[in-house]
Amino acid sequence: MSARFDIRQAGKPLLAFFAFWLVLAVACHILLVRPKIQEYRSLDETTSPERQALLEREHEVERFEQYLGGLQNAERDLQTLRNEVLSTRDARLVEVQLEVEDLCRDFSIDWESVTHSNAILPDEELDKLILVVPLEGGYTNLRKFLQAVESSEKFLLVEKVALAEGKDGGVMLQLNITMSTYFDLPESMKKQLADRKRRPRRRA
Repeated sequence: MSARFDIRQAGKPLLAFFAFWLVLAVACHILLVRPKIQEYRSLDETTSPERQALLEREHEVERFEQYLGGLQNAERDLQTLRNEVLSTRDARLVEVQLEVEDLCRDFSIDWESVTHSNAILPDEELDKLILVVPLEGGYTNLRKFLQAVESSEKFLLVEKVALAEGKDGGVMLQLNITMSTYFDLPESMKKQLADRKRRPRRRA
């Protein structure tokens, strides 16, 4: 018959055994783990300013990258506007004239009464066409004309509406509407402008 296990007799050795391992674990924590924790905390406190500066630098780089991406997108949009929307005077002038002639016909305006002029904008490298269209009618007619210009696909802009004279007690208006459109300068003219900017000015 096997001997029975008596917890009362084995309790003291077991308690001593567990107490030994507890003391050993505490000693290991004090001698090995705690110095490492203190070393980590000290290192963390020492490197905290550098890590904060690194994070700020990363955020700054991200902001610069976003800004650069915005500039690149704007440059692409500008190039698309110049090449596909504005084009050059030689390529798009006839289309613009036909568009304005259609507007004049729709609003009973004599095409011969439309005056035009042009101006070179060297800083923007653009050629500006200015059209002054005389329009007669009431406010409803003016509103319809402005809506027709705004819906044009030929990049026509209304710059000014001037009252020339009134008829029938002000019910009928005689208006001069200044419109404009822009053309991209040809590369040869851009080169001339660039050469002119680089050329030193002569002293008087």
